[in-house]
Amino acid sequence: MNPLFDNQWTFLLTVAFLLLSGAELGFRVGLRLHATRDEARRSQIGGVQAAVLGLLGLLLGFTFAMAVSRYDMRRQLVLKEANSIGTAWLRAGLLPDIQCAAVKDLLSRYVAARLKYEPLIRDPVQLAEGLRLCAELQMQLWQRTEAVAAERPTPITALFISAINDVIDADTERIAAARNRIPSGVWTLLIIVAAGGCFTTGYGSGAQGARSKFTNIFLPALITVVVFAVFDLTHSHQGIIGVSQQPLVDLQRAMRGPQ
Repeated sequence: MNPLFDNQWTFLLTVAFLLLSGAELGFRVGLRLHATRDEARRSQIGGVQAAVLGLLGLLLGFTFAMAVSRYDMRRQLVLKEANSIGTAWLRAGLLPDIQCAAVKDLLSRYVAARLKYEPLIRDPVQLAEGLRLCAELQMQLWQRTEAVAAERPTPITALFISAINDVIDADTERIAAARNRIPSGVWTLLIIVAAGGCFTTGYGSGAQGARSKFTNIFLPALITVVVFAVFDLTHSHQGIIGVSQQPLVDLQRAMRGPQ
């Protein structure tokens, strides 16, 4: 992943700089047209500006839809993981007492690890540690599952095995969803078109010989905010818009029982 598309603040500052620069550059170039008083060329600006801004609106809608679908998938996977762990916890109660206690302890530690490391995943070291710990707990859970299957090959054990499989699968799905971001090529195209839109609006102002705060400041800033919001949706572990872990918090509270 290009660092530009992996850090929210670098992305925000870069996009803001490019769009504001595009608007300023367009204004200065437009002043040259104003000086020549070429009405034929000036009359073409409106059509070009409308076409570029229309294309920008289309791309923003397209990328926003992609971002929302990815955000919603990550949110649903948190609930799915909480449900799968909760099911495994309940089915563990059908096992012999020794195995039941061991499995429930591992599941409790697993949920605690998920909640502890989720807010820290922007740190590569913490992310690696969290993935290592979760993988280790999964291995211990599976070893317990194998022992139960060898000791009691019953339909009840089969249900428990299925529940543990779902727990492991849910973790894999969440990792895949976190890596499923909007391609950098789409971001590059969006930024180029956005800069082009700001350039054409600035160019139109320059061609009229009048500087407009709307075209030179407000419009680039507004487009930057919208683009950043789309970026934030696809990088929910970094920015303002986060994926709630409340289903896992509720599950952890239920595991602990009445206080």
